[in-house]
Amino acid sequence: MKNQRLLCLLFIALSSGSSFAQKTYVVKLKPDNINIPNRSFYIDKVTDNRNTDKEWIGIVQTGKFNDPHEAKFEYGLENALITYLRISLSKTDTRQVPVTMVINRLEITEKMTRANEMGYADISVDFFKDGIKMFGTEQYTGVSGLDVTELHEANIRKAINLSLVAFEEFNSAAAIGSQSENSRLSENSVPGSDIDLYSLTQSVERTEDDASITNEYKKGVKENRNITALGYQIGGNTLVGFDYEIRVSNYFGVHLGAGIKGFTAGMKVHTSPKKNSPFFNLSYKDAGLGLMSSLGFELGGRLILSKSSDFGLLGQIGIQKILSIDEEFENRLFKRRDTPSAVLAVGIGLSW
Repeated sequence: MKNQRLLCLLFIALSSGSSFAQKTYVVKLKPDNINIPNRSFYIDKVTDNRNTDKEWIGIVQTGKFNDPHEAKFEYGLENALITYLRISLSKTDTRQVPVTMVINRLEITEKMTRANEMGYADISVDFFKDGIKMFGTEQYTGVSGLDVTELHEANIRKAINLSLVAFEEFNSAAAIGSQSENSRLSENSVPGSDIDLYSLTQSVERTEDDASITNEYKKGVKENRNITALGYQIGGNTLVGFDYEIRVSNYFGVHLGAGIKGFTAGMKVHTSPKKNSPFFNLSYKDAGLGLMSSLGFELGGRLILSKSSDFGLLGQIGIQKILSIDEEFENRLFKRRDTPSAVLAVGIGLSW
């Protein structure tokens, strides 16, 4: 009964870790008052023209382990922005003209420094009136703090507001509606693809290092990092068999193995988002299908032999606490000597 309770607690912990790791961080834009004196326009439509997953807006790092999670708006980008702008930049004058806001890029990232965290919002916007592209701008804004995740919402609003201010500054020098019919957008055109005759771009200082942050974590979140291992395990009793790990997040994995004779199940905590990162393994081990049960804690890692096929060696070493043991098996294993409360656990095998 005691062992059954322990198994239940272990799998509850695994399930909780799995569900937590799969959560998506949701950004909800808060209404505010965008103050643009003598504003000549209002936004009546927002179009998502990004060449990415329409729900995805970037990566944030949450929790004690700074576990990366995909971020998205609560009801999608178009709904989130038009709802925000209808309240924060409503039509206040009959002379204000309707404008379509086309989002070509909107992405948030985080970067760890020695002292704190940096959060960035990167946005590229085009403004259209009656199908004519009037203006284009890019904004790259940043915030810093010990934990910047909760600051992304305000930073996104800042980037949007700077884009709107830049558009109004352009309107001060060129009246809306005076553009050539030759640059009119056809029904089958992609918004933002017309010749940029009337497009200006705000200068931004974005380094390749900043851009690589998103790519690194995107790769970490999206790629398949599950591992299959065929190996030999020593720990009180020997076990030869297969073990399969499912990577449920950048830092957590659950695994299940079985062989001759026995089985194991547990949770791995990885030290980085990479597939081949070192790990800590907490697992329940059964030897002889009921002859001995134990709880193990091990440190492990992989040595890659072939990068092209990701084929290599997997090894782990640690200790395992004996939970129960059959009397006859105990006498045979320890030769009638005093049974230790814990034994060495060693495992090695091929993995891919």
